[in-house]
Amino acid sequence: MRFGILGDAKIAREKIQPAIISAGHQITHIGRRAPLDGCNPIWGDISVVSYDELLTSPDVDAIYNPLPNHLHAEWTIKALEAGKPVICEKPIALSEVEIDRLEEASRRTGLYIYDGFMIRFHPQWHWLKALDIGGRKTIQTHFTYAPQPVGNVRNFAEYGGGPLWDIGGYCLMAGMLLFDGTPRLAGYEKIMEPALDVDQTVSAVIDFGDGQILNFTVSSGACLSQSLRLIGTDGWASLEVPYNPAEVAQATFAMAKGGNDELLSQGKKVTFAACDQYQLMVNDFANAVKHRRKSDLTQSRHIIRIINEIR
Repeated sequence: MRFGILGDAKIAREKIQPAIISAGHQITHIGRRAPLDGCNPIWGDISVVSYDELLTSPDVDAIYNPLPNHLHAEWTIKALEAGKPVICEKPIALSEVEIDRLEEASRRTGLYIYDGFMIRFHPQWHWLKALDIGGRKTIQTHFTYAPQPVGNVRNFAEYGGGPLWDIGGYCLMAGMLLFDGTPRLAGYEKIMEPALDVDQTVSAVIDFGDGQILNFTVSSGACLSQSLRLIGTDGWASLEVPYNPAEVAQATFAMAKGGNDELLSQGKKVTFAACDQYQLMVNDFANAVKHRRKSDLTQSRHIIRIINEIR
């Protein structure tokens, strides 16, 4: 499969470019607002064209869209209408109206779109979903990073900025991967950036029904940090780095049958085979396109609904 990339984004250079190549595909074109300016040397000998030229190129089979958040739905729809299936960075949309438009475009064109939650494919999540710790009761998770430089696209509300839009979806996705039921916002606390119009820190409680509660915090006002702990009636389990794990990821767990000493210990350690979750995502995307799988944005719809309720 020959990919075209909309924009010269950092995540495209550092994560998606090696993932596409390792998965056995090609990157043939980069789309830029100012194509005559070229692109980062990391792309090598590649065609640099305008966004529109990228979408209409007969030498591009699929699109990766890492544009700023407010451009995700617009350019994903344009790509579908140009006959290209799309991996779009999360959040794939900023409103349920945009989700409606994306789903309609996917139905109309018969083309697949994927919202880029690469964590769905990492084996640590498969292990955690399969682990028997009894009735699942609570997830406690956080994802924080340091303040972004002045002028960074994450610092502008009109671009879908702020950590809630940027990384809140990962924490909400954790609940949907590990719990049953439909998420409902039960409460939240929000701290705004003092000199900007975006959130700095958000903590929320999400009720999935049947006693299943997700507690999460996201922030762009702290150091880089991630954690997740799932607590059940018969044990607990933790992912050491749930969202951006190292090539070799680790987890810990403890079972009630081991007694209080085990439950209050650091737990037993599990090490997963080396993998690249972005490459696994690209593999699945290519397979979905090949077999004409229907798009499913149900989870993204829940995420976007809850984020907008908090906002």
